[in-house]
Amino acid sequence: MNDPEHALERAREAAARARAEGRTADYQPGPLEATFTGDVPSLELMSDWASIESDSEVLYSTRLGRPATALKRLLLRMLRQYNQDIEAQQTRFNMAVLARLTEVEERLAQLEDRPGASGQDPRE
Repeated sequence: MNDPEHALERAREAAARARAEGRTADYQPGPLEATFTGDVPSLELMSDWASIESDSEVLYSTRLGRPATALKRLLLRMLRQYNQDIEAQQTRFNMAVLARLTEVEERLAQLEDRPGASGQDPRE
């Protein structure tokens, strides 16, 4: 009964039983939830996502408690300059990609508005 073909099914059943017994925490959707729902996110939402900001308040340890959380926050504070540099570089890249995507979408819209752009070859 340990065949990999049925592993996903067994995992889902185990999760359903755990939820029914109240053994799991309620699911909290993350900030990128819209990415996985099949909806196309708006450019405004993507702009919000492109800007990376870390929040030390959400840093915690579930297994070791307060001492581990304090250690993590100390490490984060010690590495603040490095982390901010990485975040800035990634944010610049994300914004550049978003600007390029916006430009491509505008060009596509212009091409679609041209006469004969109904998907047929204009040579026909």
